[in-house]
Amino acid sequence: MSSEPRRSLIPIPPRLLAWIILPALFFAAVAPTLSWLEFSGSVENLNIATALELRRDHPDNWLIPTLEGEARIKKPPLTAWVTALAIRPATVAALSDSDPAVRRAAADRLAFESRWPGLLAACLMLVAVYELARVCADDEPTALLAAVVCGTSLMFLRFGRTATIDVHLALWVTLANVFLAHAILKNRRWLGCLGAGVALGLAFLLKGPVGLVQSIVPAVAFVIIRRVYANDDADKPRSGDWPRWIAPILTGLLLMIAIAAPWYLYVIRHVPDWRTVWTKEALENRGERASPFWAYLSFLPLMLPWVVSFMGGLISARRSMVLAAFLAVVPLVVMTFYTDRKERYAYPMTGAGAVVAAWGVTTLARKRDRWNGLDRAAVAQHWAILVFFGVVLPAVAATPWTPWLRTITGDPWISRATGAGVTIALGVVIAVGLSQRRHWVASLAVTTVVVMLVIHATLVPGYAKTESGLSPMRPLADAIWRTHPDAEMYNAHPRGKRASVDLSIYLNRVTELVTMDELYRLHPGRRTKVVVMLQDKGQPEPTPPPGWKVIDHVPRDKDFWWAFALEKEH
Repeated sequence: MSSEPRRSLIPIPPRLLAWIILPALFFAAVAPTLSWLEFSGSVENLNIATALELRRDHPDNWLIPTLEGEARIKKPPLTAWVTALAIRPATVAALSDSDPAVRRAAADRLAFESRWPGLLAACLMLVAVYELARVCADDEPTALLAAVVCGTSLMFLRFGRTATIDVHLALWVTLANVFLAHAILKNRRWLGCLGAGVALGLAFLLKGPVGLVQSIVPAVAFVIIRRVYANDDADKPRSGDWPRWIAPILTGLLLMIAIAAPWYLYVIRHVPDWRTVWTKEALENRGERASPFWAYLSFLPLMLPWVVSFMGGLISARRSMVLAAFLAVVPLVVMTFYTDRKERYAYPMTGAGAVVAAWGVTTLARKRDRWNGLDRAAVAQHWAILVFFGVVLPAVAATPWTPWLRTITGDPWISRATGAGVTIALGVVIAVGLSQRRHWVASLAVTTVVVMLVIHATLVPGYAKTESGLSPMRPLADAIWRTHPDAEMYNAHPRGKRASVDLSIYLNRVTELVTMDELYRLHPGRRTKVVVMLQDKGQPEPTPPPGWKVIDHVPRDKDFWWAFALEKEH
């Protein structure tokens, strides 16, 4: 970069284009890849298995979703409802076809049908990000850039394609933040409070009160800080205005309750142990590996390639942009004190983080003084990251040199021809982008979109053939289909540990959890019975009751799952 910065910004498109073109672009780029991955994500599988049971076993009553035949009220049902609506009955029927090729094609269709609603929610979130930036930055170029930042971040490309609660939650949390920003920054009390009430009501039906932590808590913190520490009267809310907020806030609260409360009340009335389930979900250790206290620092690398821009935006945030900074950072700080910390929980803050990062770029672009070394380094590092993603990564992925870029069979993720083609093509794209110094912000944004979307589509097929991208239970399901296609399925374990639900997805039937005593009381019936049992690492093979014969076993992580059959009576 030259020492004299060029301040040309992204050309401002009509607002309607920002609402349509960007979501359509990212959806079209990612959607074809949705069926390439098997059902390998445990959290995603829980939602898909629940949605599949709604479609298959409870077509007339979706109020209480089930998982493996038991009521699933640990999480509110909205994500399962949306996912189930997208699954076609023909797909469900084909999952149980006698022809393995038909079943495999149906599983691919199920992967697409169950995941596209999540991708749509992620793409619609880009519109909400655009609107949030318009309010906080009061600037169209920053708003458009914020949507681009969000869609090209590793966070979006990693999680936005999944059928998980947090992806759907992010849409409604970001939309609630848009309305709260209108209320706080533009004094649009009724619009802001009513809109936030509706969005948070839906967020409550997705994941309970965590949506309030990701929206209301940082917004209230911003209001308090602004009132206490504002340096001039223009930034301070007038002290006599607070009575005019009572009616809008109460109405918004009532709207939120009216949307969310009916399902919770229905559960309280119809599920006897609801209190135990919700208390355990909220407070107790659920048996998962403990997360380190600093887990949410992973938000920074997941903002790549915009992480330095995000840091610059935090440093340069002033006045209304401080609200965006609060919306990005405060929830991460609060959630750190909850023992269950996962990277996906940070996904709803991606929108606010993108607004902050976009502000960092446009602040640098409008800087009146000559750029110093840090300014030039900030821009240079972004281009260096694009070179890594677009040139180095596909080249390395086409070789067997790096263990974490090899498939389960030891082959490179992509062929040499593909690696060479992508490397050369994206190298040219980056070179052209670097040459556009006069319009460097626009070229930075466009180049980033091309590089990140192309490299995402290029590497997903390779990842799909790794241990992390393959379903560990699918081979066991295939073995059961070959030997006992109509079997009744059971899962027995002394500590009540469930088998991964991708087994039930690929078998298209419930795997009932039974105790060891109940397993011994099972007898031959009109259908063959199959039980899966866990062999923990370093432990002997599981021993079924007399008369049960081994079908097959598969590794999962460091353990093994075994399947045994009790033949039907003759």
